[in-house]
Amino acid sequence: MSESNQDVPQMRHQDLAKFFELLGSGQSPTTLHGSLTGVFAAGHRMESADWVSWASDMIGPSETVTADHQAILKALYSTTLTALEDSNMSFRPLLPADDSPLSERLEALSDWCGSFLGAFGTVGVVAEDKEMPEEIEEILEDLSAIAQVETDQDSDAQAEEDFTAISEHVRMGVLNLFLEYNRPAADGKAEPTVH
Repeated sequence: MSESNQDVPQMRHQDLAKFFELLGSGQSPTTLHGSLTGVFAAGHRMESADWVSWASDMIGPSETVTADHQAILKALYSTTLTALEDSNMSFRPLLPADDSPLSERLEALSDWCGSFLGAFGTVGVVAEDKEMPEEIEEILEDLSAIAQVETDQDSDAQAEEDFTAISEHVRMGVLNLFLEYNRPAADGKAEPTVH
């Protein structure tokens, strides 16, 4: 993990939601961020052009993706990776602001977890014939349960506390997965890159 004296700045959900709207996309930035984080947690990286192409495919824009749009996508890539690598563990899933309705935040967290798991599984980090550490299995099971959570919840103080605890559990679980699958290679070779 990289050394840092302060939290790494991350992109805001509402800013990326506006960006998606400008591109004419009906997708949520939560889905893209969850998928990107899943790829990183699995120990994979992408070349810049591959990332922009992959992200553009996920966004499904009706407008042309310009160089300025590509710069925003590249910034999302770098700020997400930097936050995951930060020794202060500043990483946070990209979710709507705290003043958004609880049901909206819960749905976004559920979508984020589903997207994370989809990408994490797609890159094939865990061999089918290899047993995972129990802690890793528990994290993946928890994320799977959260991805399937009922999002119609009453918004009271207890529900807010529960959401905060669940989102922190997701954050720490993802950081544990990232640490597990992003250890420096003993042979000093570079990390795998997805093309």
